[in-house]
Amino acid sequence: MLTKLGMLLDVRPRWRFGFVCFLLFHSVRVLAAEPLAGKPFESALDQRIGRSWTGQDGHTLRDVVRQLTDSQRISIVLDRRVDPTQSIELTLPQTPLRDILAALARKVDAEVSVVGNVVYVGPTDSAKKLRTLVELRTTELSKLIGGAPPWRNRPVSLTKKITFVWQDFDRPRDILKQVAVKFQIEIDGLDKLPHDLWATASLPQVTATEALSLLLVQFGSTFEFVPGRAAIRIVPIPQRVLIERPHAVPANSTVTVQAAREQFADAEIDQSGAKWVVRGTVEQQAEIAAWLKSGGQKPLKPAENKPNEPLSKRRFTLLKQQNVALGDVIKTFTAFGVQIDYDLAEFADAEISLDKKIDIKSVKDVSAEKLFRDLFEPLGIEVTIAGETLRLKPKPKSP
Repeated sequence: MLTKLGMLLDVRPRWRFGFVCFLLFHSVRVLAAEPLAGKPFESALDQRIGRSWTGQDGHTLRDVVRQLTDSQRISIVLDRRVDPTQSIELTLPQTPLRDILAALARKVDAEVSVVGNVVYVGPTDSAKKLRTLVELRTTELSKLIGGAPPWRNRPVSLTKKITFVWQDFDRPRDILKQVAVKFQIEIDGLDKLPHDLWATASLPQVTATEALSLLLVQFGSTFEFVPGRAAIRIVPIPQRVLIERPHAVPANSTVTVQAAREQFADAEIDQSGAKWVVRGTVEQQAEIAAWLKSGGQKPLKPAENKPNEPLSKRRFTLLKQQNVALGDVIKTFTAFGVQIDYDLAEFADAEISLDKKIDIKSVKDVSAEKLFRDLFEPLGIEVTIAGETLRLKPKPKSP
């Protein structure tokens, strides 16, 4: 730690004493508790919590990530390319933690990807490729392990789960070296990574492919296995990152390959007998499987909306649903990027319960204003749209 401080202080000798004090009292931080892993981690992501961060309180992205990391005991890795000093203003009701993280990421033009026991928040392109990169490298590794030395019968299994922790001002090169030592491999090209200093974070119970992918993706990189050596080589992430999987089409299904291609334009879909062969990301594979199972329908989707488009200009399509809890309706719209602002105490005073069951009519390509007025006003809730925010307030009681 002192060596790292010395490296920083040599840049501005006149600031040495004041900067040391600042670091000691404000920046040096260790993880409050060991992050959750396995089923407890998944349960934490599903846990409903309410959160409010306002611009008046001066919350930055770094503050919010640290609060959630410490209070929920989950590992959140913020990509080095996402500015942690961005101001955060976000209010969410009792909502699953995974949806809160997704809404937070959208606030900073980023996206979430859950890899193992880690929540990664990074640029959209990287987040969309990350889980697929992990699966590709894991598949390649399984073939190597079943082949000849040096990958076969290794003293340390690359599929073993190990926890890695780093502190403020640690260098990514040193973190990668830590991974290399633990898994007894070499990393070619490590010296080509740019110099950087990272904030405290951890990778709890990760495999070698998960750890390496989560670290290297932040440099727009992945890795390849070196033949004949227990080593990997750092390489750029390809423009397209796909895996291939077969999908069985349910009997009597009316869905067509053409309809699937229109719905999932970024995936490659071909007919092979009674099955479809799909080449796409891990997330696309899951979406297509669910789409086939539902008969080619989704319960809710936004119509074609441009990024950062005001809520008043967005349009929505809903399928008919019955007996849905009001809180679940709010959660669903939040997951699609609608910031919903309301006061739980006011709802309670007006005897409006989030557990109240409602029916949703089927609508197609309707405006946000019409959709939300039709949904909420019959429940005694006033609707106001301001920018990207939908404000819900109980209607005043008649005198």
